[in-house]
Amino acid sequence: MQELQSIRAAPPTPPPTEGGALASTLRELAFFREVDDGQLAALVRSGLVERRELARDTLLLEGARGDEHAMCLVISGQLSVGVFDPAALEERGQQQRDAALGQKDGTLMPPGPLARVARKNLASFGQGELFNLAAFPAASPEELVRPFSLSRAVVLLLRSEVLPWLSRSSPAAERAFAAGLAFTSARLRAITGIKHELLDFYLRHGLSVSGPAVRLRQLDLCIDCKQCEEACDDRHGAQRLTLGGYELGLLDFVYTCRTCSDARCLSPCEHDAIKRDAKTGEIQIHEDRCIGCSLCALSCPYGAINMINVAEPEVPTYNARLKARLDKSDKLAFGPGKGRKAMTRRIASKCDHCAGYADQACVSACPTGALIEISPAALFRERPEPTGRRKDRLDVLPVRPFLEGINVRDSGAARVRARKLSVFLWVLGLGAFAVVTAEVLLRALAPRWSASYQGYLLDGVEPAIAEMNVSFLAGSKLALTCGYLGTALMVLSMSYLLQRRFGWFHKTATNQFWLDVHLMTGFVGPLFIVLHSALRLTTWVSVPFWSMVAVVFSGVLGRYLYTLVPSLSSRHELTILECRREITELAKDYPAAADHAYALMSAEGQRAARSWSIGLITLLLWVMFDDVRRMWTRGRDRRALRRLSSRRIARRIASRVDRVVFLERRQELAPRSKSLLKAWKRVHIPFSVLLLVTMVIHIVLAL
Repeated sequence: MQELQSIRAAPPTPPPTEGGALASTLRELAFFREVDDGQLAALVRSGLVERRELARDTLLLEGARGDEHAMCLVISGQLSVGVFDPAALEERGQQQRDAALGQKDGTLMPPGPLARVARKNLASFGQGELFNLAAFPAASPEELVRPFSLSRAVVLLLRSEVLPWLSRSSPAAERAFAAGLAFTSARLRAITGIKHELLDFYLRHGLSVSGPAVRLRQLDLCIDCKQCEEACDDRHGAQRLTLGGYELGLLDFVYTCRTCSDARCLSPCEHDAIKRDAKTGEIQIHEDRCIGCSLCALSCPYGAINMINVAEPEVPTYNARLKARLDKSDKLAFGPGKGRKAMTRRIASKCDHCAGYADQACVSACPTGALIEISPAALFRERPEPTGRRKDRLDVLPVRPFLEGINVRDSGAARVRARKLSVFLWVLGLGAFAVVTAEVLLRALAPRWSASYQGYLLDGVEPAIAEMNVSFLAGSKLALTCGYLGTALMVLSMSYLLQRRFGWFHKTATNQFWLDVHLMTGFVGPLFIVLHSALRLTTWVSVPFWSMVAVVFSGVLGRYLYTLVPSLSSRHELTILECRREITELAKDYPAAADHAYALMSAEGQRAARSWSIGLITLLLWVMFDDVRRMWTRGRDRRALRRLSSRRIARRIASRVDRVVFLERRQELAPRSKSLLKAWKRVHIPFSVLLLVTMVIHIVLAL
């Protein structure tokens, strides 16, 4: 076909060695285990089976979809099936040549991955999987449904006559093929609803061909402190990861190297400046050889490689810190005997997972454990689990991690310094406060049970007099002790600021530990101050108390908003999409009901859109009052749907419509709430300073 001329399918293996190689390949496959050598040789001679080797991003077949072949068996590599626009395929250029292998034909600048050209990726197949080539019909005449290679692959193409041949010659092999097709069919049927979106995301963004672990950010844990980016910059002189990458639900697959199994960045380099380490598998840039040609950066589809200027200070991309680091190790040298012949203006920079270091700077620096590394195959779990229960076998592409988060706090597969003593800190702080509070309550309610009363008795004081002396006043010894302890804890809470300002502070403990210290002391310290004041707030001393209240409240509010806002704005997208898909599915036999439901959602969306320009507080009130209005209009909408469909279908469609309206409003409200994220520091930091100053004055005057 005309649209396939720019991407030729791989030709069959040359005839001279094809028979022997094909027979050896078939003998190694479980599908042909029960076929004897004579029958196998006859099958090879029949021409019903064809072996093909595919470069990455190669269409499996050309001509009419499926050609004369009926099935495809993947021997190695990965294949996908995508829906393509014919014009998009026409625009693709030559196949990329691999300079590292000395290839001369093709271009050093490859086109992007076919998985990204596809309008939609429908399925993927790995080693040992069998599928029917005609199982994916096109949705419209303007679309092409084509299988293609995600990575270098070897496949077997089997004609439709193979199964009848096997039924006559080897019924056991025929049963193996039937079981393989049934397994594939069951796996694909299990991909429903928004699982299609998960699968497309998994393939489109190269996660299926990435290394054993990818770095991601848990949006429901991140507080947007950017310490990961800062730590990376501090260690390497240039930032090698960027937050806000490819987001899906509550997970952000940040812009950084994924150590792809079929790395596109390696092929165009003609100077051996970027290589895969033979021992670790890590892809590393040899900075003493890089000439700054940018081909590796342009070849990476995932934004993992940056070109940084090290020669022209007037250029915005100039980085003095990186230049200083490279000069120190003499990696910018050029001339005879050096890695490059001439001076370079730019250097390629990419993450190498902190090769040569004991930990990964960015993951170690994350104070909340939001930045982790995880196996993409385990996260997306596109293949059924090998369990005996049918429900588990078909539980592919789980949605829950993206809607509810994965709540991994131990850095996953990343190398980090261990987080210790977090629970112990909270137990110690809250336990001490509980003991002191119990003593205060006993002094007020049951003096004879208090520790103060027992102390008087040990000093020889008469019981009646001892009971009269038991009290808790603002200036008492216990109150002063609470004041000292609370002040010490609140001063200690400021250690979190020190670890952000001074590099040497990182050597004392992990950022996660110091954030735990900050949260615990910032919470427990004010509780001791409350006991210290005995709620006597009639003098100027109340100024530090209310400053403390403002500090604590703003801190709690800021922490809440930093985790709530991403949750509201990210997780709802998938839920809304799922509800809309369910409405379409429910109303497939009632098109008028579907049209009415979408008209309702559109009208509510337009109504809400007219209100987003008002102030935030007014908007919050509007949302509440409009929710009450929806309670009155819901009955009218359901009656209209019942006239257009059955009662049961109408009820289920109406519930989805209500859910979409509710979530879309919250989703629109969430970005407006981000203004509060900027405002909370304007309260938290000034009141912290005011608290510190007034606290010092109070202590000096008291002493």
